[in-house]
Amino acid sequence: RVDGEVKARLAETANANLPTGEIEVFAREIEVLSAARELPLPVFGEPDYPEDIRLKYRFLDLRRDTLHKNIVARTKIIAEMRKRMGEVGFTEFSTPILTASSPEGARDFLVPSRIHPGTFYALPQAPQIYKQLIMVSGFDRYFQIAPCFRDEDPRADRLPGEFYQLDLEMSFVEQDDVLATMEPVMRGVFETFAAGKPVTQEFPRIAYDVAMRKYGTDKPDLRNPIEMQAVSDHFRESGFKVFANILANDPKAEVWA
Repeated sequence: RVDGEVKARLAETANANLPTGEIEVFAREIEVLSAARELPLPVFGEPDYPEDIRLKYRFLDLRRDTLHKNIVARTKIIAEMRKRMGEVGFTEFSTPILTASSPEGARDFLVPSRIHPGTFYALPQAPQIYKQLIMVSGFDRYFQIAPCFRDEDPRADRLPGEFYQLDLEMSFVEQDDVLATMEPVMRGVFETFAAGKPVTQEFPRIAYDVAMRKYGTDKPDLRNPIEMQAVSDHFRESGFKVFANILANDPKAEVWA
């Protein structure tokens, strides 16, 4: 407990990086009511701390300004998605989490049943079966912010184990119908939260074979202007026999780099 007087700081001592950086307290009396241990990591500023410490004290880590703003931004982005999906006629559903195993691209997470010993529920890798049932039920446009659970190795752009995705389904449509419906939705979300940065009005479309040939991946980062080039002629008569032999034995073979 501090008894004193709050005064404005001198201009040369003000700290614009702190919420209270323009004031200071001239204390007359200080009384310790409850001693506190030193925090294992600071909650002000953005120092680089080991991840294991940050996860152990997650309740402190989330007080940091950047993470706090990210949580608030996530809430606003999801709310904006819901609003825009509703405007184009989508109905939101919440499909079951405890379900039967359905073959997908990864292994299932299994949950043992207490009521039925020896049997297991599977956590959904995606709500695929349920959204197809919804289409059959007469709901032409479905969506949800779906939790997905996949027992697979972590990736740079995906957490291990679980993640959330904007999941949707439309009945009696072609690919162009889906793109024409979703591009304005996603563009509107980006424009709302882009802080004035320009947003591409029409999303570029790249054929799969073109993307693989030019960039070596099906999700290229187009901010990088470098494209792969055919270099078969450089290896055809080269001393590097691995490529030279392939090109000599197969006239359709090509080397790109």
